Amino acid sequence: MAPSSETLTRRLVTGLWINWMMAFGSIALVLAFPFFMAKSWMPLPVLAVSYMLLVYSRRESQDDTPGCVLTLRVAMLTLFWSAVAMMVINFLNSSMMFDGAIDWSTSNHDIPYITGLVVFPVMMCICLWMKIRGYNTRFCRNCMARNGFFPGNGVVSSLYSRESRYQVSLLLCLSVALSAVEWWYYFYYYINVNMNTPDRFFFNYMPISIYLLSLYFMWMRYTNLAAIIGPISSNNNERDSEVRYLILAGDQIKLVPGDSNRWDTPARSEVNPAQFITDEDARKEFTRLSGCTEFVLKFLYASKAHDMHGDVLHYATFIPEEHRDNGWLPGQWFTLDQVDRLMKTARLSAELSDEIYRIFTITMAWKTYDRNGRRLYPIKHYRPTFRFRDFKDWDVDYGDTSWLDVADNNEDRPFFRTRRLWRRFTGILDR
Repeated sequence: MAPSSETLTRRLVTGLWINWMMAFGSIALVLAFPFFMAKSWMPLPVLAVSYMLLVYSRRESQDDTPGCVLTLRVAMLTLFWSAVAMMVINFLNSSMMFDGAIDWSTSNHDIPYITGLVVFPVMMCICLWMKIRGYNTRFCRNCMARNGFFPGNGVVSSLYSRESRYQVSLLLCLSVALSAVEWWYYFYYYINVNMNTPDRFFFNYMPISIYLLSLYFMWMRYTNLAAIIGPISSNNNERDSEVRYLILAGDQIKLVPGDSNRWDTPARSEVNPAQFITDEDARKEFTRLSGCTEFVLKFLYASKAHDMHGDVLHYATFIPEEHRDNGWLPGQWFTLDQVDRLMKTARLSAELSDEIYRIFTITMAWKTYDRNGRRLYPIKHYRPTFRFRDFKDWDVDYGDTSWLDVADNNEDRPFFRTRRLWRRFTGILDR
């Protein structure tokens, strides 16, 4: 028996708290490492924690009820680049390498760096980068394409859109505050001889205490959110599946203004999945919606509904060009260039934007590379054509999200083989 929307929402909201616990907790764990090991060995366990976050976030994104792992990604990148910075500092601090070239009179080989002075500035930079890029990163776009979490589309999606940004913003504020306090203490009070009790308080105990307080704060926040949003989701989002049709004729697609004056397909409706299981059912439903009888139907893919309690079935319908102005459905015809401009100015609905992104990305990857990311043509950075009129003839499975990975890592991207080896090592390519 499928869980209710209220139960499912509570589970997803709890997942937000767990992600915060894992993300900020990994930073706190790294700050505790100096109590047990020498600084020269610190990069190795930091990289290990970063790798564990990568594996955990990968497992979460492939779960039956996937959630947003943006905060986990921030922590993973923070620890990775912090480990790189630590290795560079250890290398520069090696008197064997630079003895005689650098004045080491003020250096302490046992304490070449303070962990917090490395981690928090790096986290601040990563958070700023995420805030500036928003959901335009390839990572976020591919995640939304796989899991159907569109910002602003329904209660659960709006929750994840807002809370993932909120968590990144909170990490940014904490990293700025802790960086400022720790660097202030370092310049005015720290003596590079040993770590006394005030040093440990500012560099270790204080950040760990803030992490523990944040756990309580976030737990109360998400407990209240679950109590409020669960019934709302149950009342508003309990529904059957939804079917969506992209209407194309020649090199144009038909759109109509929707919510918030954003353009969307004019052909969409809710259906009972028990009574909607074949392409013939899809044909009948489109004929009922539009009154059109002459068209070619193509199934694209199925995705989860925004409340994770149903499916969204995506179809494309191809109308003969001579019949496109019959007026059987409201809307306007747009070319591919016009759709691209609408998407770049955020004037498409979240669902349509995701459909266009997924179709274009998978098609271009399928036409350019094989499944291993190697070029099909001996021309570097070759870009094949993408035309709406050719859409119905493309024999590609849009439900196969492995093409999104091919688009992300291929022979035309730097360090292709290294990145592919790393993805095999971390299990990202094991689908």
